[in-house]
Amino acid sequence: MGMKSAILLAGVATAAAAGRAEQRPQAQERKPSNSRFLRNRKKAATKRGRLTNRTLKKHGRHDVDITAEDVGFWTRTLQGGSLPAPTPFPTPRPQSTPEPQTPNPTDGFEPTPAPTTVEPTFEPTEGPSFPCNLEPEERAAQIRELLGTVSDPALFDDPATPQAQALDWITNEDTIEPVLCPNEIGEGCTRGGSVNPLVQRYALAVFYYGTDGDDWEQCSAPDDFSDPASIAVADAACERVVTPFGVANERVGDTSTDAWLGPVNECFWGGVACWGSDTPNLNLCIDQLDFENDGLSGSLVEEVSVLDTLRFLILEQGTISGPIPASYGDLERLLILDMDFNDLSGSIPDEIYGLRSLQQLDLNDNEITGSISPSIGDLEFLTFFQIDHNLLSGTIPTEMGELDNLRIAFLSVNDLTGTMPEEVCALRNNTSPPGVLGVLVTDCAGDPPEVECPCCSSCA
Repeated sequence: MGMKSAILLAGVATAAAAGRAEQRPQAQERKPSNSRFLRNRKKAATKRGRLTNRTLKKHGRHDVDITAEDVGFWTRTLQGGSLPAPTPFPTPRPQSTPEPQTPNPTDGFEPTPAPTTVEPTFEPTEGPSFPCNLEPEERAAQIRELLGTVSDPALFDDPATPQAQALDWITNEDTIEPVLCPNEIGEGCTRGGSVNPLVQRYALAVFYYGTDGDDWEQCSAPDDFSDPASIAVADAACERVVTPFGVANERVGDTSTDAWLGPVNECFWGGVACWGSDTPNLNLCIDQLDFENDGLSGSLVEEVSVLDTLRFLILEQGTISGPIPASYGDLERLLILDMDFNDLSGSIPDEIYGLRSLQQLDLNDNEITGSISPSIGDLEFLTFFQIDHNLLSGTIPTEMGELDNLRIAFLSVNDLTGTMPEEVCALRNNTSPPGVLGVLVTDCAGDPPEVECPCCSSCA
């Protein structure tokens, strides 16, 4: 039976209907969400000219259900007394109590059934559908919970932290399509379905805010994430491509120059390259993060350590300050760590010497203190070691002589002292048998020299 017909039948007895209305809680209309996430996505879709009526309904534009409006209209009309008063059904006359042994005059009489009122039938209506099948508030809560496994959740409560800024962006401002969901594995770096792609995207966003990305020389984020014109301007201002290393595997984004935080997969942001489809478990996972002389400042964030598919981390010629996080020792695939010409301080974490695949450690022209750890001998594939122009002290460890693949070592303009170990001199390419160490430079000039080095190729 149609809803309006049912309500008309319900109005046969106005007073009775009003009484029932008092007993039953009235249906609540679902209020449209005021989520900034939904507002931004509607704005982006509108400006792209792709917002259909179905999309409007999806994002809460028509949350007021027309069926509910009909119910309210007809209920008010019928209970307002504007229709004729209903005619009551006749009621059977009461019968007197029969005398004993006297036939009942009502024997065989069929009583008239009591009048019944048809309850209105409300057809079920679907509420607004939200991205990820989650209301915006629940989606935000689940994203926070997921990313709380990457960052200290307490950092989310201070809006000035890179972590809080990245969380806000990825929850409310990111306009990538399709929407990334905390409750399902979407498109991106999934590590074969074991990792939510929100993790990589968030970690790079923290890096962006942590290095003052809005002040980079190029590739900064758009001013308006939902405005195609603003995105186009930001993309045009980005020409950063990664250094080509001639790797054998396919790569994604190695020639792309889209602005950071734009509505594309993060592999296409300038200065980023990812693994390709020929490495299925690593497809779209970051392989290279590469900036040189681009105005990076701020500090290195811990969240980079979750990007453990990285092979090339190159952040040269900026003003990044503070220590190198010990957690960067988790980047087990790292081949090149190059952060020269910055303002880094503190010592080289012992965990960095645990990067067994590392081939290049380039930290010259910083303010690094401490000493060269004996653990340097564990870097068996190291070919390039440049730590000149720092504040390192102590002696050069003999374990450096275990680096059979070392070809270049710049150790000068530090506060190192002592004598170059014979084990290191034995690596030189002018020995018998010859090694491969062609360049060895330390502070061996002066009288007396800070470092005695009879085998150095050059003295500073």
